[in-house]
Amino acid sequence: MTTQTRFYHYLVNNIFPIDRFPERSRFNRLCRQAWISIQFIRVCLTKTCMPKIGFTIIDSLPMPLCKPVRNLRAKALKSQANIGYNTTKKMNYYGFKGSFEVGNNGIVLAYVITKASLHDIKIVDTLMDEYPSPKVLADVGYLSQALKDELKKRLIYLWTPIRKNMKQPVTDQRLMNRLRRKIETTFSQLNELFNIEEFHVWSSTGFQSRLEQCLLVRNLRILGIN
Repeated sequence: MTTQTRFYHYLVNNIFPIDRFPERSRFNRLCRQAWISIQFIRVCLTKTCMPKIGFTIIDSLPMPLCKPVRNLRAKALKSQANIGYNTTKKMNYYGFKGSFEVGNNGIVLAYVITKASLHDIKIVDTLMDEYPSPKVLADVGYLSQALKDELKKRLIYLWTPIRKNMKQPVTDQRLMNRLRRKIETTFSQLNELFNIEEFHVWSSTGFQSRLEQCLLVRNLRILGIN
């Protein structure tokens, strides 16, 4: 269910009698205000129920707030969003960039939502503050010797692929690339289950609430908690 309205109608038609349930606008307000509690539950679950992980993977994905044809006319969350370029999909879009840190078991451990135009490298420190991992895999977009040196001071090893004109390391590039694809599978599942790249919302609390709901449900599914 990609909209709160559909979810509301499902609840009142199948689970709760309408005379015992809040009316729709109040229900939507309560859901938006609950995102901090949902985030608290998600973070505590990852700290207490998650098995030990070997490494984490970081990457970003576009989170448009409108169709590309409306990029220059979009007004939703104008003070927080802007136009950015996604190299993977080769498109300009208006909205946010979601940067995520995922464990090798597929559980989302940390995320940062920024303006679409912000470079991936500038978000790494914040992700590491949210969930510091001694071993982190990333794609070539995070290739920066200065960043690697900075993280090394924090006892964090950052692995990225290298360009063809650079000296080849001893590490098996194909193996590491295969391990890194775990985060691409995570993004694919988040899109398939929750349409995470198309949150057409008009408030920051609505966006945050929707995202936290999606991440909590998926993490519960991986952890096997019903």
